[in-house]
Amino acid sequence: MRYFPLMVDTQDKKVLVVGGGKAAAIKIQGLIDSSFFFYCLSPAFCDDLIALAEEHPERIFLKEKRVDGDFRFFAYDYFIVATDDEALNNVLLRRAKAASVPVLSASDPASSDFHMASVVRRGPLAVSISTANPTVSKHVKADMEEFLSRYDEEKLFEMNRIRRLLVERKSAHISEIMEELWNDEKISKNYGELFDETESGNERQ
Repeated sequence: MRYFPLMVDTQDKKVLVVGGGKAAAIKIQGLIDSSFFFYCLSPAFCDDLIALAEEHPERIFLKEKRVDGDFRFFAYDYFIVATDDEALNNVLLRRAKAASVPVLSASDPASSDFHMASVVRRGPLAVSISTANPTVSKHVKADMEEFLSRYDEEKLFEMNRIRRLLVERKSAHISEIMEELWNDEKISKNYGELFDETESGNERQ
């Protein structure tokens, strides 16, 4: 498996996007639920990208600038190249690799360092979907959204909170406790508060 799905920390990370057309807009739209900051360079920008920037002015920054093959990379964590000039895309891809900046090329996916997967979220639960075929991914994503709707968001958040609490207290049998809570259909915020009180009472004894 060449491209392995991983969870990466996007907090305070900067993504350089060269290109202002539909391809650039699609890539940014696919990452908008992250915490990335996007810096876009292009002589002009399509309406979709302008609309995205207006919707997220604190995270998407558009600058009208023509980029050539001598462009130098600095202070960026990721690079997306999505111009209409395939030759320029290839040059920028090679320069990004030489600068050790992970790069995604819209025109040359096979040479890219990373790919983007569709993501379905349910509270703290995230499932990534990658099929190398946008049409298949779209239908699988719809099926997965329906499947994940059966899970109670509040229960997922509460189980995570309780597990963090158990880890902080260096409690024993954490896995067994989590299994018991998962099988308890009545778990809720009130249950979690009762659990807090019980744990605190045990510590005082």
